[in-house]
Amino acid sequence: MQISKLVLGDYENNSYIVRKENSANCLIIDTGLDSNPLIQYIKEKKLNPAALVLTHGHVDHIAGVEILRKNFENIKIYIHKCDAPMLGEPVKNFSTILGLKVQTSPADVLLANEGSTDFQGFVFEVIHTPGHTPGGICLYNKDDNVLFTGDTLFAGSVGRTDFPGYETHKCMQQLIENIKKKLLVLPDDIIVNPGHGPSSTIKNEKMHNPYLK
Repeated sequence: MQISKLVLGDYENNSYIVRKENSANCLIIDTGLDSNPLIQYIKEKKLNPAALVLTHGHVDHIAGVEILRKNFENIKIYIHKCDAPMLGEPVKNFSTILGLKVQTSPADVLLANEGSTDFQGFVFEVIHTPGHTPGGICLYNKDDNVLFTGDTLFAGSVGRTDFPGYETHKCMQQLIENIKKKLLVLPDDIIVNPGHGPSSTIKNEKMHNPYLK
């Protein structure tokens, strides 16, 4: 598996491009507020994006959906069913807080179950980790020793829960519990690729993440 990371937009979102060796087909994990560099990269490398998986429905991760659809009409969009309404509702995806009104057309596939999932030829285990959002997910590939955590788990931190309409303490408890029960049980050497910031490992987060003590 080849993984490329682009840092996009004012919120410095990590957008990941995953592909198999010597293949033009690729999987994209999350977008950014400005996804033009992502489009440019894909075209320069002559890649064929088969799918876009959204780890959750906040504006800084979904804003590139329509530009990707415009440029690559066969791309399939995936999101967890609990975050699906956020795609079309600027208040729920928090774009209104930024003075924007980001709306996208519905996803092609709504994820409902955990476990092994085939994203147009790219197989990952979907791990549902609500807290930062109701439909937050992580993507785990055992064979390639990699975990994409969106805004669930960062290097030395975890996702925020202090948003309008959230029960902040309850959501944080839920998030921490999901991280401990579903992510920290994975092998120590698993590479953690978060939605923002640098990569880490499960071992590093067990040892050093102050939120997980």
